Amino acid sequence: MTLDNALCADNDKLGPHYDRNFLAFLTDYSLFGVAMAFVNPNTVLPILIQQLTNSPLLIGLSGTIQTLFWLFPQLVAANYLSGKREMKRYLLIPSAIGRPVWLLLSLALILGAAQYPTLMITLIFAGMAIFWGTDALSAVPWFDILARTIPASRRGRLFGLGQVFSGLLTVGAGWLIGYVLGDAGPPFPNNFALLFIAAGMIFVVSWFVMAMLREPGTAAKRDDSSEEIPFLQQLLRIWKRDEFFRNFMVVRLLTGLSGLALPFYVIFATDRLGMNQQVVGPFTSVQVLGGMIGGVILGMLYEKRGGRLSIQVGVGIGLLAPAWALLLPLLLPAGHPWMAWGYNLVFVSLGVSNATFMQGFFNYILDLATDDERTTYIALANTINGIVLWPVALVGGAILKLTANSYATLFAVTAIGMILGLLFTARMIEPRLSPGKSAAN
Repeated sequence: MTLDNALCADNDKLGPHYDRNFLAFLTDYSLFGVAMAFVNPNTVLPILIQQLTNSPLLIGLSGTIQTLFWLFPQLVAANYLSGKREMKRYLLIPSAIGRPVWLLLSLALILGAAQYPTLMITLIFAGMAIFWGTDALSAVPWFDILARTIPASRRGRLFGLGQVFSGLLTVGAGWLIGYVLGDAGPPFPNNFALLFIAAGMIFVVSWFVMAMLREPGTAAKRDDSSEEIPFLQQLLRIWKRDEFFRNFMVVRLLTGLSGLALPFYVIFATDRLGMNQQVVGPFTSVQVLGGMIGGVILGMLYEKRGGRLSIQVGVGIGLLAPAWALLLPLLLPAGHPWMAWGYNLVFVSLGVSNATFMQGFFNYILDLATDDERTTYIALANTINGIVLWPVALVGGAILKLTANSYATLFAVTAIGMILGLLFTARMIEPRLSPGKSAAN
């Protein structure tokens, strides 16, 4: 089967509520991206935590919590949802619990919790755990409904348009973030409270958008024999039989080492390159611009050539982040007026890398899995990734601590992991050219 034939077959699968669901997924995806700009774990949160502590381990822990609590609960969700005929309620209930968390954290800042750094850091980490944990529980049904309502031939444009729309809005959000955190903005901690309020309100609106989804009559249901197999045994069976899934996971784990440096790019800029906190806003904007560019280009590549090439291109561009962070200080001295302009390339690269998450890795696993095992594949991929990579940002902080804050060492280790992952993509197949390959192993 050629990819063109696969695309034609996908276009014939548009359901009766396709337009409504496409708009709902597009709006939710876009609003989620805008909201995350106000609580960005690579820019805003590290700066907030640095105001409360100078510990690189705690700064790195912010990224670790995101990975840990977003990936691990998905196995629980997949086990519980296996065989369920309706998924929408399991999408909406956890989201209703987690998305207002940022409003509660803003209230804590306004009421003066920041005067007690240990308390405030504890609240921030607890809030992040609740937010990402509940989002993880809703992610499995979100992707399952997406795969059943939006065919592969349309998913690239969905995520691409989502990146563009959220990007256009987030460019304005980036300006607002820069103003709020700058000298002209409110004093600490009210500046961060305003950002949390903005994020919380947008997250709540996006929940109501998700409620507009029209789910197909029934979810994919496994055959009787597979239902009798214990869930853990099903996971082991998939891992043992599916070489293509294992190859995919090796690539994802190696490229996931990019998380070692994620919370520290902005800290490096402010501590070592002579920039002030106001650059957080522009950096957020250019990261969004990179996401817009990546979303469109990688989406086109995915629809025309499949997920494998999207992953290769996205990871290759993402590799520029640690490489350029290593090279730029060798070209310009700290405090040079061109330094901030040049350092923007790091965040453009991070934006493209973020787009690879959806346009590459998630689209790939949705294509690789069979319909009746999709939720299990999604959860298994994310959980394995979480088990191995949840401490990467914490490890990044440990690397800095053990090397006397050698950012060069941190960025070099990050780059090496991504290079190995890029090389290993040569062993991946394109599942849309080989339908049923995963099930046949």
